[in-house]
Amino acid sequence: MKKLVLLILTLSMILSVGLCPAQADEPTKIIWWLYASGDAPIDTQFVQEAANKYSAEKIGVVVELIFKNDEQFGLDMDTGVYYDMTFTCDWANSFVDNANNEMFYDITDLVKTATPALYERIDQKYWDVAGSLNGKIYAVPTLKDMASQQFFRMDKERYEAIGMELPESMEFADLEAYLAAYKDNYDDVYPLMLGKAGLTGMSNSAQWISGSYLCSPYHLAGTERENQIIPFWEDEVLMERFRLLHKWYGLGYINPDAATTETIGREIRASVRSGSAWAGYYSGYSAWGGMEVQGVSYAGPFMSTATMRGAMNAINAAATEEQAVACLKYLELLNIDRTFRDILRFGVEGTHFNYVDVDGVKAVERTEQGTNNWSMDGFVTGSVVNASVTSNAIYDWEKIYADYDKALLSTLGAFSFNKEDVEAECAACSAVMAKYNAELYTGTLDIDEMLPTIKEELEKAGIFDIQKEAQRQLDEYLGK
Repeated sequence: MKKLVLLILTLSMILSVGLCPAQADEPTKIIWWLYASGDAPIDTQFVQEAANKYSAEKIGVVVELIFKNDEQFGLDMDTGVYYDMTFTCDWANSFVDNANNEMFYDITDLVKTATPALYERIDQKYWDVAGSLNGKIYAVPTLKDMASQQFFRMDKERYEAIGMELPESMEFADLEAYLAAYKDNYDDVYPLMLGKAGLTGMSNSAQWISGSYLCSPYHLAGTERENQIIPFWEDEVLMERFRLLHKWYGLGYINPDAATTETIGREIRASVRSGSAWAGYYSGYSAWGGMEVQGVSYAGPFMSTATMRGAMNAINAAATEEQAVACLKYLELLNIDRTFRDILRFGVEGTHFNYVDVDGVKAVERTEQGTNNWSMDGFVTGSVVNASVTSNAIYDWEKIYADYDKALLSTLGAFSFNKEDVEAECAACSAVMAKYNAELYTGTLDIDEMLPTIKEELEKAGIFDIQKEAQRQLDEYLGK
């Protein structure tokens, strides 16, 4: 039905265009939906014009950039609002759901014939594992950090001022000594300021099969428990982190209102934040509270379908082949032309950024306008690997990708759980977890005290029926 609605809308567009035929030398226009957690960047139109001037000359394609949050993606996909190309991944505008619902264009053959340079630029395993579903390619993977590695982003200046050198890596539990020292020396902010979502990426040491209640931890790979889908409380690593957070909450290291605070703004000098990144990413970073931070790895790298699907672009199944080719050519240019990639990554040279030399490396230095009016996660507008590095974060993508050879690999392959037969149970379990997640991930809740209640509610909601169905699908996928 969704595909039929899109086809009808597309036909209407074609008929409308037919009333006012475009000139033969006019570039092909594509509508591209991009991800934004909030409003579109202020200078979107300005940057779009610069990008269009370049791409029109190079490939005869221009773009209309439309930023959407996850909720808007869902509404517009469901109601058939037209687009040519859209951001998709595992965590926003679900790749698996949309591909299964025939919303995305099958580019299996077209990407090879129309844009061979694009196909060759991206490693085969990313086409096979990330961009594919049921043996067909439905999305172009975005080359970025393709593994999940979690870092504490720590206040380098303040910790070093009290004689605490920050290591390259530590265990999650090792953070406690730093929080204690911070509390003893500074009283203007809690050592671990948290919003209700908790530490970003803290639960990424497991692959989440359904909601925040069924998972397959990476650390079980190679053990007798590998390829097992388990309730979150059977993941010893995650449970230990919940216990530590509650301990730290009791010691006064975490702000008392964490579970009801939406987010901790960047203007707040929080001594520790968390995020998924890669070695070298946070070098010299000062976007939080005006302080220089250092990244300290505490988990990973882990590699799975989910990490490889962290950002991709798919084409509307209702698009014409001409429009599909235009989209692919646009993505090809983004992947092979650094000048063009830098426009969409950093904006207009001289206005949003300038090129500078850093120890022989050509790097980008943002201006104040660039930071304020055209700043977002690098993967939103294309492959991060093909963009220039910034002056305060010089890292080597070849080394980063080489390190992926040592990543802890998921044994689940490209498995994706089809929830169709247990949708009601999944919704019920998600509703249960929604009552507790904020308190769990901020340490407000004593997990050992509340776990019997949470288990009982999840059991009534159908968690074990979901687990049984998910395990059946996984076993079937793995050929057991």
